[in-house]
Amino acid sequence: MFEIKESYEVGVDHLYDSPIYTIDDFYQDPDSIVRYLMTQDAPLWKMEEEYQPSHNGIYFEDRKHQIESSEIASAYYFLQSICKQNIDCLSDIDTNVTRFKKHEFNDYQYHYWSPHTDSGYTAIVYLNKNDVESGTNLYESLDPDNEPVDEYSEHYYPWRPKEKYRLLKMLKPKYNRMVMFDGGRFLHGANICNDDYFGEEYRLNQVYFFERSY
Repeated sequence: MFEIKESYEVGVDHLYDSPIYTIDDFYQDPDSIVRYLMTQDAPLWKMEEEYQPSHNGIYFEDRKHQIESSEIASAYYFLQSICKQNIDCLSDIDTNVTRFKKHEFNDYQYHYWSPHTDSGYTAIVYLNKNDVESGTNLYESLDPDNEPVDEYSEHYYPWRPKEKYRLLKMLKPKYNRMVMFDGGRFLHGANICNDDYFGEEYRLNQVYFFERSY
């Protein structure tokens, strides 16, 4: 199911000296992947006691699939050959499944959603048809005292004032597009910029995480 296209073109852009990779039409059959994911349970993320207090499930739903499957190993190896970083696990199928409620808490006009960093390179495959806006933003913090969203605060204080960040680059989404960037170097987060996911539809993407080797 997770076979990539046999014919592909890797687009390369740079932010400062850091490569950003893009492959359109990444999977051979993305529709089957979406159908599969939407039939699997995606529980609310980080609802355990150590992550409380939390607004997850109240003002928004941040859900994730965490599925183990050997079918995805070849895609990990392929992406590793591009970013040259280590693989944490060859069988993880991880997703972001998110939607919001219409409430003043979700003020995307003056706030960015959850600027954070990962361990190393991060690859995202966008899986919403007709979405050309709600991609991924890369930021620079303008306030040295402004802490990035961490694993314990991400559901209590996810929205951060825009004046505390410089938007460096907006990675545009497209159905079945893969983008890969240095998530350990750049603060990043979903570009929630309209009401597309303030109804029944979830913002759905699949993610691959890599680890630095130094």
